[in-house]
Amino acid sequence: MEKIAIIGLSCLFPDAKNPEQFWQNLISEKDSTDDINIADLGIDPGIFYHPEKGTPEKFYFLKGGFIRNFEFDPSEYNLPESFTQSLDNTFKWSLYAAKQAIINSGYWGTSQLSKCGVILGTLGLPTKASNRLFAPIYQQNVTPAIAELLQNDDFQLAGTNHGVKTSPYNAMISGLPAAIIAKSFGLSANYLSLDAACSSSFYAIKLASHYLRSGKADLMLAGAISCTDPLFLRMLFSGIQGYPDNGISRPFDQASRGLITSEGIGMVMLKRYSDAVKDGDNILALVCGNGLSNDGKGKHFLSPNTQGQKLAYQRAYSEAQLHPQNIDYLECHATGTLLGDTTESNSVQDFFGQNKAAPLVGSTKTNVGHLLVAAGMVGITKTILSMNNGIIPPTIKITQPMGSENHVISPQNIVRTITKWPDKDIKRVALSAFGFGGTNSHIILEKGK
Repeated sequence: MEKIAIIGLSCLFPDAKNPEQFWQNLISEKDSTDDINIADLGIDPGIFYHPEKGTPEKFYFLKGGFIRNFEFDPSEYNLPESFTQSLDNTFKWSLYAAKQAIINSGYWGTSQLSKCGVILGTLGLPTKASNRLFAPIYQQNVTPAIAELLQNDDFQLAGTNHGVKTSPYNAMISGLPAAIIAKSFGLSANYLSLDAACSSSFYAIKLASHYLRSGKADLMLAGAISCTDPLFLRMLFSGIQGYPDNGISRPFDQASRGLITSEGIGMVMLKRYSDAVKDGDNILALVCGNGLSNDGKGKHFLSPNTQGQKLAYQRAYSEAQLHPQNIDYLECHATGTLLGDTTESNSVQDFFGQNKAAPLVGSTKTNVGHLLVAAGMVGITKTILSMNNGIIPPTIKITQPMGSENHVISPQNIVRTITKWPDKDIKRVALSAFGFGGTNSHIILEKGK
């Protein structure tokens, strides 16, 4: 099976508007998460905050990863400015990231874009703009109840500002962003959005690769975006108790008890490897294998399953025709939850341990938090930059590392300081992403000298 070349890269992550800024943050060991504020939430967070987990109608955790100080210029896109300006950040961030990926690939303004498609992972949850559309319903049914609960007659729900004109297109946040991208940049009709939970990034790349290999497209944009109303998201993850009740979220740390939800987007431009070589494109990395699986029936839909995760591993290495011993570094899904990290550690040990493979391991979620459907794009961006720069950034803030001396995930294998990439002719990295409901993915990238 022909490898797929990554020839363009873009991102909008917490504290990073492009890959260069993101890389500097990583090698500086910067924590880009922060406490949520009024501008992020649309209302004083103190109204809904209570530190005790399980308090009704409250969230108990303030930290998150947020896109701040982002300026959108509607004149840069081939759409009516009034229309573009009325769109939710889901669309604005998508347009921005798509344009930057196209520019980075070298195909901006070229006729080849007519043969370019786009697959975008999106999260079908309410956004600030979609909430404004449904504000009359909220005002009529929900606001009075909350006002009574808070004993505040002047209370208004976040996102219910009737003075802001909102486009009805904002009701279609889960399916429309890919179409808006295609329309703006004159791309082909090969576009769609998908939601495979936290595996969406690698599912998007898998489907985009199919379009290329089947000849349906010559170029493909693939990526994923996390842009949900922060009040809804914080209430949701407080309800399922996904946040740490001890305030500690550190992947691979024994003290970690939960995750940090974040927002952002990442995109790549993909091309058949043979065509990329022929056309002299700047090949940032190659996709060698991409294994997908589902857990099937398990203990609970939020409980990960080692068998499903290992099946994704097996499919990736079978597709790549590689042995796990060829992997230098493994970017784990590792969100910081005790159950999730322990399950992933067990599946990594079972699969890689049995294959006598012991790659270095790490996770970027201590830097930027968990971007949910876009989590894989954070890992892709990190590892592409890492291979091209020849160093592996550390997983930060670990004080009590998980694992033991004979495990793959172990104190000696977790990258905790800036580490020089192993001196090999071909660098290889593997990345995992596991989603709610048991959608699993494992992707393998390589970069030659």
